[in-house]
Amino acid sequence: MYGIFDDVFWWQAKKDPHLAIDKYITVIRDNQNDFYNDLSMFVGLYGGRPLNNSEDSFRYRNNRPRLTFNIIHSLCQAATAKIAKHRPGISFLTSGGDWSQRRKAKNLDKFMQGQIYSTKAYTIAQKAFLDACIVGTGIIKVFMEHGKTKLERVPLVELTVDGSEAGTGEPRQIFQTKLVSRHVLAAKFPKYKRQILESIEEVQDDEGEEQRYSDLIKCHEAWHLPSGPDSGDGRHIISIPTVTLMDEEYDKDYFPFVFVRWTESPVSFWGNGLAREVKGIQVEVNKLLAQIQQQMHLATPKVFIEDTSKIVNAHLNNRVWGAIRYRGTPPQFFVPKSVSGEMFSHLDRLVNQAYEMTGISQLSAQSKKPVGLESGRALREFSDIESERFMVVGQAYESVFVEISKQLISLVKDATEDGEEYLSVSFSPNSGVEKINWGEVNMEEDEYIMRIQPIGSLPQTPAAKLASVTEMHMNGMFTKEEAHQLLEFPDLDRSNKLKNAHIELIDKIIDDMIDKNKYTPPEPYLNLELGIERVQQSYNLGKIEGVPESRLELLRRWIAQAVSLTDQAQKPQQPGMMPVDPMGMPPGMPPGMPPGMPPGMPGMPPPGPPMGMPPGPPMPGPPGALPPPGGLPPLGAQ
Repeated sequence: MYGIFDDVFWWQAKKDPHLAIDKYITVIRDNQNDFYNDLSMFVGLYGGRPLNNSEDSFRYRNNRPRLTFNIIHSLCQAATAKIAKHRPGISFLTSGGDWSQRRKAKNLDKFMQGQIYSTKAYTIAQKAFLDACIVGTGIIKVFMEHGKTKLERVPLVELTVDGSEAGTGEPRQIFQTKLVSRHVLAAKFPKYKRQILESIEEVQDDEGEEQRYSDLIKCHEAWHLPSGPDSGDGRHIISIPTVTLMDEEYDKDYFPFVFVRWTESPVSFWGNGLAREVKGIQVEVNKLLAQIQQQMHLATPKVFIEDTSKIVNAHLNNRVWGAIRYRGTPPQFFVPKSVSGEMFSHLDRLVNQAYEMTGISQLSAQSKKPVGLESGRALREFSDIESERFMVVGQAYESVFVEISKQLISLVKDATEDGEEYLSVSFSPNSGVEKINWGEVNMEEDEYIMRIQPIGSLPQTPAAKLASVTEMHMNGMFTKEEAHQLLEFPDLDRSNKLKNAHIELIDKIIDDMIDKNKYTPPEPYLNLELGIERVQQSYNLGKIEGVPESRLELLRRWIAQAVSLTDQAQKPQQPGMMPVDPMGMPPGMPPGMPPGMPPGMPGMPPPGPPMGMPPGPPMPGPPGALPPPGGLPPLGAQ
């Protein structure tokens, strides 16, 4: 029975579990030899290499390489470029939480953004997705090393799963077998340095004969999930065939791997890839191309000369208007037909069938647009039709980042249980670079909901962008001048940022007052009406969510000053009077000087600094006057 060694399962062994693990993995992989041979075949088809170690199948006489048309490579690259180009973001939402929880959730967004970038999650996820296209399943390992979270792309050939256990459900045990440097392993486990360095790993040649010794050594890492919350039979072991290096209890209900599949298989834990779908077509295409290439090389012109003819061979040349002297039968020139048209038609049918079966447009694989589709609307419609075919695959790719985030949070929680700090460096256009401490954002799992942030769906081609600009102008979203500017260089993102800059600025001021206790006074150049409305809404929401009173006072002060500025701007001016600024002084008049008095009079304060220079300390104004530019110090600010 699989998993039993000396009458116990490997995760129950008290002594030398490495012997049971090595034997168990050997038995399973021997029984799944066909599965691992298929993996090698799919990788070989993708790379355009032969399916075995011999190059004979890809060469013929004169050692000339055969011509191949790698459909699998084209399909996998097109699918990866279409789906894995997106960079989904993770956001955390609170359900009925107060201000403190909402603030934590906002900072948790930044913390996770820093983790996604520091672990290079997008790059590694793209590699794993390409693996899913080739062999059916891509794998990402999530782990902690030297106090930092890490992600690693794991080839499917390194994992071993009992097929009888995982045929209809999730497996309870999984193994990773990897060749690592014995010196790196000895540095990581110095207690077993002698056993590691003395372990011998033989490298064999193609005929199976021993060839040389390698510095690499085979290392097993085994996980067994606990049977229940208090069962205590969860186990994590790292071993080599001769010694157990690490043995610890494993209390997680999941493996430290994130899986992405091209399509799910109803009878296997592993998925099916594009290479499996078009394997038969690819092999047939390779055979046809080999025959066509060989026939093309054989189809060279021939000259038939009768034996009794007295023809000088030197007369058979490429000279214009050359003369050939002969006696008897003249020479006959024959140009054979190279390849029949039916063979080329059959080749074209096979290629078209491969793209139709997978749902990937041949035009997309070649970065071409359909003939006749010139308008942006038509191109967007064509892109939507293609995207519908891969909606499930795209959702599976997005869910990978949710699972990665869950495991990263779990690792950070475990690492900080002893009171240690864990910092994550995040970046945003508004806040710049920030260092977020996990202790400030730590939340229980039932306090938030994790979701994927929507991915931008703006068109990518210039024609589609121009069509979008035209539609937005017709709908009144852009002025005529803005539309003309975008037609020259259709940068919709920058234009949208300019359109929303006044809202973003007010929201930033509000966030600074509520989250950072930082006050920024209103000024006449802001959209004060919109600002008053949004600050008032934030004040009402803050009252409900329990925002501290000192920060609510900042919101009230901002509203009062904004209303005062608005009233003064709307006050009608009397004819002949100079316009008055918000401080009640005519333009250009130094602070504290009465109207009508020239600057520099005896007893008067010195003139203020020229415009554009930083002002000095503000002079006290008359009772009831508005606060000076820069605002009053925030009440209750620490």
